[in-house]
Amino acid sequence: MPYLEIHVKGKLDPNLSDWFQGMRILPEAEDQSCLCSEVADNSAIYGILSSLSTLGISLISVIVTDEEGRREIPL
Repeated sequence: MPYLEIHVKGKLDPNLSDWFQGMRILPEAEDQSCLCSEVADNSAIYGILSSLSTLGISLISVIVTDEEGRREIPL
């Protein structure tokens, strides 16, 4: 199952996890947050990105790997 990391601007409340299919929301330095989790497939990834857009949250980066911490794969 693909592993997804999305880095965004702003400190997100961990209670927003339900908006993002249960992804973990971790604070990062410089007023940023990271959403991370395994995802079922590309349609789940696009659904999460759509939710970010709906909430007006700015993306910094999106990283998809074949397993946590492994080879990066294209969307």
